[in-house]
Amino acid sequence: MKAELHSHSFYSYGTKISVEGLNSPAELVKRAQELGLGAIAITDHNEFKGSIEAEKIGKKIGITVIKGEEIQTDMDRHVLGLGLSERIKPGHSAEETIDLIRAQGGVAIAPHPFDIANKGLRQKAKKCDAIEVFNSINVDRLSNKNAKIFAKKYSLHTVAGSDAHCVEMVGYGVTEISAENDVDSILKAIKKGRTSIHGKYVPVKVIQDWSMRRFNDSYWQVMQYIQENYSTPKRWVAGRLLKLTTKSPGKIDYLFKGLAYCSLGAAVCYSAAKSTKHMIQIKAARK
Repeated sequence: MKAELHSHSFYSYGTKISVEGLNSPAELVKRAQELGLGAIAITDHNEFKGSIEAEKIGKKIGITVIKGEEIQTDMDRHVLGLGLSERIKPGHSAEETIDLIRAQGGVAIAPHPFDIANKGLRQKAKKCDAIEVFNSINVDRLSNKNAKIFAKKYSLHTVAGSDAHCVEMVGYGVTEISAENDVDSILKAIKKGRTSIHGKYVPVKVIQDWSMRRFNDSYWQVMQYIQENYSTPKRWVAGRLLKLTTKSPGKIDYLFKGLAYCSLGAAVCYSAAKSTKHMIQIKAARK
């Protein structure tokens, strides 16, 4: 059976941009059903309400919901807990977070371990039960490649995840699991590595639309952040760009489309530079 193991509802919040997830838990579950998936995990940032709501909907429409959470560690790194029964507070070390997940009978997953935002566990990913080797919004590509190399080197169990923040992103990173379609069987299969990966990247257009909706919904909070933290001329440029988002959808979207592709190119270059630096450090350490 195929499962979406990494998704966010509107219970997920950010710091600089308060709006992260755009859709309700029910909408995510129904989207998974439409795509023919057998199960979906709701893994909101440091929050568990979405999982509880999703489970109720899942029982009504006949799709398995894996209750989960994406938990922030004390080093601002992320760990996915699947199969949880209650919320785990953020701020613990990675090791403590993993122990707390397992204490509930859950499975600890290392999401986007080598992402360019440095939210992944990196080397500590091998402490988890499985590692996310394909994340559909790691559009720089190299982050996923590094995760695959790392998993192979340490013989780690692997999964995929869409890291969906809206219904349009669900189903891009899917894990096929050799298990019965119930939570206990799914968790046991992940722990034993009975998984295969099916992944494709979320289109830039979908990411662009998601970003525009986030900016519009968080407009005043983002503007305040810009005014308080940016210096001139960065403050002026950022403020003008933010104001332009209010004109979307419209002709202004062509500008943001160009910026989106420029950002993608910059992300690839940055990721390549980081990967090169990482390899140099590894070779130097071996001498």
